[in-house]
Amino acid sequence: MICKKYREKGFEIVQRTAGSHSPIDIIAINKDTKEIVLIQSKPDNFSIRESEKILADLDWLNDTFCCYVELI
Repeated sequence: MICKKYREKGFEIVQRTAGSHSPIDIIAINKDTKEIVLIQSKPDNFSIRESEKILADLDWLNDTFCCYVELI
């Protein structure tokens, strides 16, 4: 459902990172706007306190990064 929402918003690349045990569950990239959204998905009953902690821990990701593609 989250992936579908981002595809409908015009994001060309929407990829789940299932099973990665990373703080990022979904990566969405919009070619036109050059946006990259890193999504952490939690259940509806997740507490506000837990959500705030995760957002604080991942706040360093709200920055400008140099991105490039490698073919290995």
